[in-house]
Amino acid sequence: MNYNGKSNITPAQPKAVFKTMIRAYGIGWAATTVPAISSLLFRIILNRQQDNKSRLACIQKACLVTLPHILKDSILRNGFPLLLAGALSGHHFLLQQQQLAQKSIANAFTQATTTATTECVLNKYRDSKPSFVRLKSQKSAFFLSAFISFCFVRRLFPSIKTLDLTLFALVRAADVYAHRMYASPKSRQIVPEWILEYGNVGVFMLACAEIMYTWFYRPQKLPRSYARWITDMAGIDERLKAFLRMVKHNEIVYGKDTGLSHFLYNYCDELKLPRSFGDPLTGRVHCAVAHEGSRWGCEVNALSRFLKGFKKIFTVNLFLHFAPLLFFRTKQLVHNPSRWIVHALIATVRSSAFLGTFIAIIWYCVCLIRTRIGYRLLKIPQQNLDSVAPLIGSMLCGLSLLIESKHRRGEMVLYVVPRALFSFMERMLPQRMKTGFMAEVIENIVFSASVRVLLAAMYHDTAMVRPSIRGLLSWILKDEIKQQLQVHADGENAIADDASSDVETLGMSSKCEGEKEEDVDSEEEEAEIEIHLEILKRKKVAH
Repeated sequence: MNYNGKSNITPAQPKAVFKTMIRAYGIGWAATTVPAISSLLFRIILNRQQDNKSRLACIQKACLVTLPHILKDSILRNGFPLLLAGALSGHHFLLQQQQLAQKSIANAFTQATTTATTECVLNKYRDSKPSFVRLKSQKSAFFLSAFISFCFVRRLFPSIKTLDLTLFALVRAADVYAHRMYASPKSRQIVPEWILEYGNVGVFMLACAEIMYTWFYRPQKLPRSYARWITDMAGIDERLKAFLRMVKHNEIVYGKDTGLSHFLYNYCDELKLPRSFGDPLTGRVHCAVAHEGSRWGCEVNALSRFLKGFKKIFTVNLFLHFAPLLFFRTKQLVHNPSRWIVHALIATVRSSAFLGTFIAIIWYCVCLIRTRIGYRLLKIPQQNLDSVAPLIGSMLCGLSLLIESKHRRGEMVLYVVPRALFSFMERMLPQRMKTGFMAEVIENIVFSASVRVLLAAMYHDTAMVRPSIRGLLSWILKDEIKQQLQVHADGENAIADDASSDVETLGMSSKCEGEKEEDVDSEEEEAEIEIHLEILKRKKVAH
């Protein structure tokens, strides 16, 4: 669906609005509750207790205590579904109130008017839509419904955390404008082609620099589960990260005894390396400590990290690329299985190679900066290198996005940018600016403006919405969008009939004026009628 009508939509039928509310509520409920239920099921399945009695007791507790508690909280303490339902369907109630107000004023004027000329004035008045009874546009209804829903949910559920949803909506709205810029011929005349094609890679590099640098030095500023996932994929020991943080904050100084020179001794023992390799009093920490005990060099370590990352993520990517084929593209898969299976396998390999390269670039940049270039070639003090190397690695690892397909690049950018914004805000903003009334108002405005952009694009320019979010919103709003398309088609068909009736009205008005002014030339009257008719037609088409 993609029409560019400039008229405001009419309120949808109650049945369509109700379906939209149910779907939006269901999506919000599933997004917040299904992960908790899945985690509970995995804990039951992976329960390693050998005693059957203990395992049975664990299952009974999960089914009779934990699961009902999760379901109860998902309804009574979960404001996320209500927020989505109100933000995505509430605008119809505002539009309905606007329509009722306009009808009441129109009826009042109609009762006081008798002549065709006054009727024309009334039609003009209706088209002008007085500000005290109308919303300025459909977009205003989108904004106000999201704003009111946000305020209501924050008051009803004071402990709700909405920042993740706000940042998600903000980034998706910005993506709509990015699509418009990419599709604009004027932008292509001003902005170089390579920026339009690879700008997403630059954004990804900046986002990764923020996330990975925060993960190295202030991991508590990232969501706990996200920081844990990065640590697992990177394959780094927490003691090594803690050592880098202490070097950055000068708690450990190379060549100087600060009382922490023994910090890596146990780690060296586990790697079967001499303790001197991890002793900062020697002037530097040997690369073998960062290589998990391997002495084959930095290049071999980078290759090893690539292979480990590739293996870890391969099964996940295999599921992500084959699941849509099995559930949503069954006909295509049955019709031409070899083509789609090969396509999914290639996409899986590319996505796995992307993450493996991402990890390898970080590790190799750290080794390259702190050893090959900085220490051996440029003779820079090790203290400075151990602070700069992770930053450079965090920036350059984003180049791995070039391995992905063009479509997947955009999706990866939209995945990491909200997390980078969250990390930046947590790291840079003081606590007083992240809480309180003003912070809530600013977040509400950002959320409402983002919802306004997304919904307006869904109704009028769906090509500017990325397929991932377009598919979700199209499913939620499908009854309303279908109805609006039908109303738009009916309106186009009625333009000719309305125009002919307007000819009669204008003819009557011209006849009255002709009786008062007999010296007016008949040809001028006909020309005036034609002009008014053309204006009315253009108004109708615009609407």
